[in-house]
Amino acid sequence: MKKALIFAALALSGCVAQPPLPAPPPSGGVYVALGTEPFWRLTINSAEIVFTEANAPGVQIAQPAPRPIIGFAGEIYQTPRINVNIVHAQCSDGMSDRTYPDEVQVRVDGRAFEGCGGGAAVPTGLTGTNWRVAAVNQILAPAGDNYFIRFEGDRVSARFGCNSMGGNYSFDGRTLVATHLAATRMACADMRIEDQAGRVLADPVTAEWRGGDRLTLSNPAGTIVLERGY
Repeated sequence: MKKALIFAALALSGCVAQPPLPAPPPSGGVYVALGTEPFWRLTINSAEIVFTEANAPGVQIAQPAPRPIIGFAGEIYQTPRINVNIVHAQCSDGMSDRTYPDEVQVRVDGRAFEGCGGGAAVPTGLTGTNWRVAAVNQILAPAGDNYFIRFEGDRVSARFGCNSMGGNYSFDGRTLVATHLAATRMACADMRIEDQAGRVLADPVTAEWRGGDRLTLSNPAGTIVLERGY
């Protein structure tokens, strides 16, 4: 990564010939970068650059998006509060088997962050991933920590508002099969989401990726929409 950054600096000084590079995010498109330790998220569109930390989700730093500087290795965005250096080199998030097309360095108000970017990255597996339940059969899940699915090794754990459930799973990149699912038996006032999600997971489901941050599980019993958690 350091070597790529050196080449980017040389390119800006005019010392190195610049080969063609992928174009910056198109007008109307959104570029997404993520990082861990601490967890953070950056989005770039034609109008603005927005930075958010997971431990302060209600606090965002936004700057008008400048025209990118096209360096040798990728794009560079410079604003009064946020500077972004994108290097087109394969990047791992360090927490799962997901890979991204870009390494990303960000400086926000003088603080340095490193992570991965590229909105089209798609996980190759589920192990080590954490998902927030967004909706079940078009019923929106309330905000909070009681709606999630997590995958660790060959184990899956989930909660759809009331009871905790867990079991084994297998995944071939397209079809998810949950087996030996067991759940607690607490009664709650509204169990519609939990009941319908349980029926969906009782049979094999087809997994459809939307970029790398949205996953839909579906079969004849219904659909569970998931959003990647930090």
